[in-house]
Amino acid sequence: MRNNRWGLILLVLSLVVSLAGCAQKAPEETGDGTVISSYSSDDYQTLLPHELSEGRYWRGNTNSRFDLMQMPKELIELSKQHFSVKDNYLQAGQILEYEDIQELQRYESSDHSYGLNPSGNFEISDAIILERPYIVYGIVEIDFISKEDQKTLNGISVGILMNSSVTSGDSTVQIPQDKLYTYASTIGRKLERYFRNKAEVDADLPIYITFYSSNSTSSSVPGAFIGQGLFTSRSGQFTPIEEQWVLIPSDQATALDGVLSSQFSTVKAGVKDFMPENVNIIGKARYTNDTADYLKITVTVQAKSYTEIYSLMQLLNELSANFSSTDMELIIEIKQLEETVMILHREKGTMKTTVLDIS
Repeated sequence: MRNNRWGLILLVLSLVVSLAGCAQKAPEETGDGTVISSYSSDDYQTLLPHELSEGRYWRGNTNSRFDLMQMPKELIELSKQHFSVKDNYLQAGQILEYEDIQELQRYESSDHSYGLNPSGNFEISDAIILERPYIVYGIVEIDFISKEDQKTLNGISVGILMNSSVTSGDSTVQIPQDKLYTYASTIGRKLERYFRNKAEVDADLPIYITFYSSNSTSSSVPGAFIGQGLFTSRSGQFTPIEEQWVLIPSDQATALDGVLSSQFSTVKAGVKDFMPENVNIIGKARYTNDTADYLKITVTVQAKSYTEIYSLMQLLNELSANFSSTDMELIIEIKQLEETVMILHREKGTMKTTVLDIS
């Protein structure tokens, strides 16, 4: 009989109940709108009624299957360094209309001077020159509204989504990151000018612009942010962001971070020992400035009973202590075939875990 040494963990009966427990009070009536409580004091609150963004109706051509959701999620986190959670509500972008986004994603020409895709050839190297590649496929806008009056626009965050690989003839060509960053720095300033021409945007309104490089459809990990810049009264400059996603286990992961790869192997071995049949374990880690700050592990099983899944999550809760860095957010999900049934979450700065049972 297996020795029952596992520590006590918190099991919440459902995700819905858990989220309700995080915010027991009803939406708060304040001024002209209703405030929806955030998950925590570190997250933005939003207002009701919710204003839909016209950008939700436009999806350009993309090679990525991850990034339309992953990119805005990370953009919100990056925005916190410029637009405080304490002073601002978050709102879906209201400045760019459908026609604006359509216009921005056109090829630049005499009739479309603000088109963000190249008007002519794009040089990769002396040997590789692309003819009018479709690079920019999406614009994401997020607005920040003053908490004082629930009306004043305090700032805008924008993400430019770009394909890192394009089709040329019968082949797919990868665009080097430095080439993509240089090109994005040019069109980024053009995009800022486009916003400044809008009546709702004052000359000194802070506009935070980021560049996001998407991966191909064959990739198992999202793309990454490669640049950013904050502009006020047209002053500011772009700087690179060193970010990448890595699949674990892989040779790339081992070369980049042998310690994390070894910790993952220990966890994987523990799970395999517990449930040796029909178990698949894969991890995706995000590195910023060569340091892991996010790790998501997916454990897919074909359990024969709920008790097996319950016990497996207890084991994973114990094994999660192998990931000793508190600089990294950790998520472990258990999937029964294709359905997520339990999730373990550990925030940055702590070793305390929370488990959600959503079976």
